[in-house]
Amino acid sequence: MRDEGRKIMKSWRRSRPFWGGLLIVAAGLEVLSIPLAVSALPVAVMFGTVGASHLIALVMVIAGVLVWLQPGQRVFLGLIAVLLSMASFIYSNLGGFLIGMILGLLGGVLAMAWTPDNLPANRLDTVTVTVTVTVRSVLAAARTFASRMSAPRWAAAVSLGRHRRRLMSKRRSCAGTDTRAVEAGPAKVREPAG
Repeated sequence: MRDEGRKIMKSWRRSRPFWGGLLIVAAGLEVLSIPLAVSALPVAVMFGTVGASHLIALVMVIAGVLVWLQPGQRVFLGLIAVLLSMASFIYSNLGGFLIGMILGLLGGVLAMAWTPDNLPANRLDTVTVTVTVTVRSVLAAARTFASRMSAPRWAAAVSLGRHRRRLMSKRRSCAGTDTRAVEAGPAKVREPAG
């Protein structure tokens, strides 16, 4: 019975950015705990940032819980957590003495970077293909290609290559002229009527 519960919990954790959400919630709770300390409350009230730090901390906790509940929104929620962590540096006693800010930054980045395990098998980013090209494989491919080409085909391919090279050299020499005239061949010169 316990093993089934562990398997269910493990599959639930793997199907969402669990650790990113946990760090975001921990950061929010840590930032919230600093203004609630009895000895720090008069100092925080004197500076007037209690409302902003409470708001930042509560939104961070909500963002962390939403990362767990809606993994499809992980990039947006992670970005919100990163921005709130940076804002907590200013509004909440140096981001909860830097601990809350660092936890929030790490959690937000982990939430944004998380990808689901069950990607389709036909996606290109999941397939890794290693191609090794050796001299032997290139020579074997050339021999196979040459054996499939008969002599008349080789002659046609060579003459086509020569014809193409002649056209390309004409095009280069007539760089300022119309290319359609070069493709059509030499133009006939008309004599002026007169």
